[in-house]
Amino acid sequence: MTSELIGVLLVSVSVLLILWCFIKKTEYFFNMRNVIINHLALFKKSKVQYLVFYVFPLTFSVGLAILQEVNKDFFSILSVVLSIIVSILFAILSILCGQDYSSVIDNVQKKYAIKVMKQTINAIIFTSFLSMFLLLCSLIFVVVDTETLAWTLFDIVKMEQIISGVVYYTFTVILLNLFLIIKYMSKLIEFNLIAPKKEK
Repeated sequence: MTSELIGVLLVSVSVLLILWCFIKKTEYFFNMRNVIINHLALFKKSKVQYLVFYVFPLTFSVGLAILQEVNKDFFSILSVVLSIIVSILFAILSILCGQDYSSVIDNVQKKYAIKVMKQTINAIIFTSFLSMFLLLCSLIFVVVDTETLAWTLFDIVKMEQIISGVVYYTFTVILLNLFLIIKYMSKLIEFNLIAPKKEK
């Protein structure tokens, strides 16, 4: 029991420290705080979208957690799906790296295209972060068995439901953000097709 307690404490503290390092305000190398703030700013002109992307998924996830708790089989499938999603996101990011709008004649259109591209990149980083978070959760809950935690002071059933809700919610937000990224990519593709450009 002592080794189990030490293991749980080490895992919990490590995850909390990793998340804190990512979101702390003074982080220079990889500041997820700014990414999250910029991502949420996308919907400042349409407050309803906050409901669509963040509130409705919460009620949806609570309902799913009540109906069915996550298990090891779910996490195994989720890991495969998330790996595919991350690969797609990196592929889209590599496409965006090759975009050049310096030849666009209209400066207003050029600024708009660059703005949309930055928003797309930010959304990709945000979605990748959530995917990595879920992959980390998958690793933890595939290794840790609920029977291992049976000695804790927490209600195991309630804990499993809360964890299930968090996992369902995060995955739903990831899927909705994929639609957002696809929408921005379609805008950029359309822009590349119709925007007047300087002749080389």
